[in-house]
Amino acid sequence: MNEVKEEIFKGLPASKGIAIGNPFVYRAELPSYNVDIPFSGEVSAEKEISDYEIAVSQSLKELNKIFNLAKEKLDEKNLQIFDAQLSFLYDDYLHTKIKNKIKLERKPAFQVFKDEIKVLENSILSSNDEYIRERVNDIEDIKNRVLRNLLKGRLVSKITENSIVIARNLTPADTILFSNRNMLGIAIDFGGINSHVAIIARALKIPAVVAMHNISVSVTASDFIIIDGYKGLVVKNPSEETIQRYMQQIEHNIEFEKQLETLEKLPAETKDGKPVLLSTNLEFNNEVDYIVTHFGCDVGLYRTEHLFLEIGDFPDEESQYKQYKMLADHIYPKKVTIRTFDIGGDKLLPDSQKELNPFLGWRGIRICLDKSDVFLAQLRAILRASAMGNVKIMFPMIASLDEVQQAKKFLETAKEQLREKNIKFDEKIQLGIMIEIPSSILIADALAKEVDYFSIGTNDLIQYTLAVDRDSNLVSNLYQKFHPGVVRFISLAVEAAVRNSIPISVCGQLASDQYASLLLIGLGVNELSVETASFLIIKRLIRLINYSEAKKIAEKVLIMNTECEIREYIVDCFNKNIGERLISQ
Repeated sequence: MNEVKEEIFKGLPASKGIAIGNPFVYRAELPSYNVDIPFSGEVSAEKEISDYEIAVSQSLKELNKIFNLAKEKLDEKNLQIFDAQLSFLYDDYLHTKIKNKIKLERKPAFQVFKDEIKVLENSILSSNDEYIRERVNDIEDIKNRVLRNLLKGRLVSKITENSIVIARNLTPADTILFSNRNMLGIAIDFGGINSHVAIIARALKIPAVVAMHNISVSVTASDFIIIDGYKGLVVKNPSEETIQRYMQQIEHNIEFEKQLETLEKLPAETKDGKPVLLSTNLEFNNEVDYIVTHFGCDVGLYRTEHLFLEIGDFPDEESQYKQYKMLADHIYPKKVTIRTFDIGGDKLLPDSQKELNPFLGWRGIRICLDKSDVFLAQLRAILRASAMGNVKIMFPMIASLDEVQQAKKFLETAKEQLREKNIKFDEKIQLGIMIEIPSSILIADALAKEVDYFSIGTNDLIQYTLAVDRDSNLVSNLYQKFHPGVVRFISLAVEAAVRNSIPISVCGQLASDQYASLLLIGLGVNELSVETASFLIIKRLIRLINYSEAKKIAEKVLIMNTECEIREYIVDCFNKNIGERLISQ
């Protein structure tokens, strides 16, 4: 083992923990077909439809078996991953559409099915929300499952017991099945920290590293590896010294996890008494009970896009109201910030008008302002759910003052429509906007006079500031959270909020990062809205630091000119000023 040189590979940390052992390099067998060759001869529509129905039925049987296994391992909120996939396979509208196309176009079932799924995948990829874009992997899983059954393919789902799985990508089903073989860890080329494989790995407490680009071809079965789910590392053929260091860290982390549990009901305030509002991001209502029971905090961001994606169209006012009311009732007296639809317009356009760059196109607030009926229905639903006074509204992707003023006119119209029907709502409901486009920061003073609060969406702010798509393997290394331009933009937004006496929060991924959170607090951010898995870790950070120290760190960072300099300085501050207390997080 020691005769081979140690190598370190870097990815994104997706599930904390450390795993040491032998790898199993998993290579999924995709269905084999070639749609580039024109189909010759007359297609029997009846046979193709029959084959398609059998394939869907077989896929449902497979997924239901996995779902039953998942029930033994996951809690209710994480089971929804498989609920969504099953709902897709039960979708009569989709199946009817495919069967009608087979009849009309006389094409093979696999080709029609593949084309229809491609349309759906493109619509998801055009979403303005990274969490939503990650769902395309689940659709890909369903597509391959049905195609494999259509084309009589073979299902391979076994791994060597007690091994670390290395792969190009994994599906939720793969992850559950492999966990039954005591999978020790996961490292994959693709995926993001919000992918379902990452979510399931966290739920199962399996260390995972994603977005590693080429780990699947860099590791073989004869290697020995370490997965570091805290730092996003894979160590290939580690030295004895490295192994011992990680063994000691494993022992330390066991004690660390026990300490975190004691923080649930303690306030989020610094050692020198500075309170920091700590809230959570929320996607589905069935996570609310967990948040209330364990954290007792506000919901700083409730994403509403899933309501659109679940039915493939904008939901009506009544169905939205029921969702929002349920959420408001469960979280009361804590507050919930509901963001209006933040979807990409590419999924709403006819094929002839598809955008070449949907991230810069018709999306977010732009769609809402153009589709007044849809926007008013959502605003009325949110207002109706606000009657107890614990709901806030937030508009996404604001680029100009005109957009805010137009959106506010729609809000006033929705209020007047409810007053005419004597429907109660919170007359003083707070309105905020997402700060995620550079132009909004440069006019932040004007925007602040129109709203009650700002919320910085750091994921898109980084993307739009640096012109980098973090989901692209070619440029993901340029997606730099500590780029001086990004840090200065955040500082400018905070300064504008302070000048205009409105609070400012961060609901993007930076809020869930321990190093970035130290900087954000030092810059003067009032609230951090974090992912549930990071809540106690960030609370512990807050309680271990002095606000005065964080301010000095931020002041020094603002005069630095490279991402490397900033990153190294912040890490050094942890090691010197906070020390071992946080290093294992």
